[in-house]
Amino acid sequence: MSNSEKTAFVAIHFAHNVGVLRVADSAPGFRHFVHRLRDPDEFGIAVSGASLVADFFSRQAEPTYVEQFQGLGCALDFQEAHVRARISASLPPGWAAIGLMRSPASSSWYGMEGGEGMLACTPPGEVIDGRITPGFQCLAVSVSPVLWDRCRLLAGVEREHFGAGTATRIPPPIFEKIERQLCRLRGLLRQDASAVHAVEEAVAFITQVMTMTWELHSSVRVPRESLRNRVRLARRAEAWMRDHLSEPIGVPDICLALRVSRRELEYAFCHTFDQSPRSFLQALRLNAIRRALRRSDGPTGNVSHVVLDHGITHLGRFAAQYRALFGENPSET
Repeated sequence: MSNSEKTAFVAIHFAHNVGVLRVADSAPGFRHFVHRLRDPDEFGIAVSGASLVADFFSRQAEPTYVEQFQGLGCALDFQEAHVRARISASLPPGWAAIGLMRSPASSSWYGMEGGEGMLACTPPGEVIDGRITPGFQCLAVSVSPVLWDRCRLLAGVEREHFGAGTATRIPPPIFEKIERQLCRLRGLLRQDASAVHAVEEAVAFITQVMTMTWELHSSVRVPRESLRNRVRLARRAEAWMRDHLSEPIGVPDICLALRVSRRELEYAFCHTFDQSPRSFLQALRLNAIRRALRRSDGPTGNVSHVVLDHGITHLGRFAAQYRALFGENPSET
């Protein structure tokens, strides 16, 4: 890659992933970070440059492991999660990301089932949107607008607009080849992430998988309309839930507000989130309460006020559910 190409890339701000710099970072190579994430709020840094939000659906068996290699206009994030969670993330303007699923653990992306060998793509302007389960392993690759468009041209695709987020299965022989390349590349970057040969191999790998993403997308089948309708309904219901978390709402209220039957809502949530609407709403509330408690500097007595402000009507039942999900009492958060 030439110096002019390098300086055209946008550099990720590495310190705590608080944003994206508008000029190229002068430091050569990749920067290497390792994180162990114990709380939903800590997941914000799990995808380089993005603002990720995680809502836990189960208690973590052990901390989620994230290893990151962040460079000029591109990044590699290795993730190993040990929790059932709803995941969403906004990318920097113009950036794109792919997620290569590296374990058989169940997951879904844009309403499509994941699993080993699946490639999920979040094109510019879209939001990373999915769910994960314990044992989930993934490689996330993020690229700048310059590199994303370069890969489009390499794939021979004339249209500039990719479309919505997708999930596509990679043929097993190709997936196995990528895995071998990835293991070698990870070893090189761990030894010296600033070494010229490691940087060149990393950029070549990233270019390869992003070009393949464009190629695969040109042959993707459009999901059946009924499945897309279920995903859209689940997204609408989730947005409505989040907007009304301060109220003691239940599933009947959601059905009436969206003018759908209970059965339609159940099918939509089962397909999209592998959760019932009731369980999903409960998890959203518990995660929202935890975030509010972690932000609060007030005395322990304020816990009940925070809980009641999030639509909870049975404090004893809430405390038991909170302990089961986060492994501690609300007053200890």
